[in-house]
Formats: sequence, C-alpha cells, structure tokens
Amino acid sequence: MNLFDFFNFFSHAHSEIAENGADKVLSSEEENPSVQKAYVNFPTSRKSALDVPLYTISSGRSMVEMLGVLAIIGVLSVGAIAGYSKAMMKYKLNKHAESFNLLLNYALQNLSTFGAKQSDIVDHAVILHKLGLIPDGITYKNEHLYDIFGNRIDVYTNDSADVTYNYGIKIEFNSSSLNSQVCQNVVQTAKENHVNIKFLTRYDSVEGTHSGTIVGDAYCRASRKCLKDLSLNDIADLCYQSDANGLNVFYIVWD
Repeated sequence: MNLFDFFNFFSHAHSEIAENGADKVLSSEEENPSVQKAYVNFPTSRKSALDVPLYTISSGRSMVEMLGVLAIIGVLSVGAIAGYSKAMMKYKLNKHAESFNLLLNYALQNLSTFGAKQSDIVDHAVILHKLGLIPDGITYKNEHLYDIFGNRIDVYTNDSADVTYNYGIKIEFNSSSLNSQVCQNVVQTAKENHVNIKFLTRYDSVEGTHSGTIVGDAYCRASRKCLKDLSLNDIADLCYQSDANGLNVFYIVWD
C-alpha cells in the first residue's frame, strides 16, 4: 500500500469503524469490500491503530512543555539583553574616545580662529559649531559642548597666570565606575597627543588647587612625569581619584 492509498483507507476505515465497530465492519465483506480488502493488506503491527477513537489522537502540547519552552526563552532573552547592553556600552566608550580625540585635534588646528586671549575664560563652542567642527558623538546645546555621556566639555582661552588657562580643554564628570572609564579615555587622548600638549592637570573643585600635573614632550624632564610615559596602571590610578564633591575635573592645556 502506498502513502496515498493509506491515507484514503485510514480516513474511510476509521469513520466506518468508529461508527459501527471494528468487528461489524470487518465481518461485512459485501457492505465494506474496500475496507475489508485494505485491512487485510494493512500491516498487522498497525491494525490496532484503527480501533483508536479519532478524538483520542492529539498533536498539541502539554502545559508543562509550554512552560519549559517559555522558561528557556526567558533565559535566552536575559542573556541577549545583557550581551546587548555590554556591547552598547563598549560602543559608546569607543565613540567617546574617538570624538574627544577629534575635538582636541580640531581645536589645535584652529587656534587662530579663537582670537586673542582675554582676561576671562572664553568658551569657543559657538565658534566650533559655526565652523562645523563638532565631531559626531559630541552634542552642542545652549552654546556648550557635551560628550556622549552628558559630561560638559569647554574648549577655552584665557590670558591669566593661573595654570589652567591659556588654550585648553576642560572636562568635568562625576566619580563613578563608568566615568572612571570616560576619564581614562580623556587621559589616553592626552597621551596620544603628547607632542602638541603642554600638560594635563587635575583640578580640585573644593580646594581650588591642581594636582597630578603630567607634561607633554616640550616640558618633559627627568624630574617630571611625562604623558608619553604613562602606563595603563598610571592612567587607572589617576582616574580613580576624585575631590570632596565627587568630581573629576581635568584640563588639557596647550599654548
């Protein structure tokens, strides 16, 4: 019996048997010759299937099976969300490093557009915005610049004796595990541009003092800590600190 014949037989025979009983159908050769013939030719091991009422045949899933499937989907979803969050944070940190490096170089290349240094700090975000020199990943809002994590960045000039002034970039962020990584991006950027930078320094917003000054190549001496010589551990230690307000404030200065 081929597959087509089997399905035809099974459909017809099952209806007959379910309605009249197997004994009656199979004993009535005149009334059911096709069923009788097919049943004789049907494999012995499978004949008992014809005596099973149609309503007992089910292709559904039990509640336990469904709950098991839902549990597996839940576990996979949690893992996927965690992996996505980690990948997104890595992307943002990489974007921050790239955009901050570009901003620093744009500022270095366009010093002449900032004009003469003045007695007060002048933030040049407006000029950079008009020149189209704000990198993707840095936001211009209310005449100020903010990085991808919302930390404010000032590109400034000032003609003062204070060590923070001249030409430079100031960035301020709260102390946290995330901003520790942001801080490392900032210091690493200064290190990568050690040839053009005068120094990097930390500012204490409570004491009003500077500490941890690290100089660029033009001021690098045996008695001074130099940007080009910073190790990853040095950078991590520098970014682990914060002032009494829980702030990390850094100046990258060039002149």
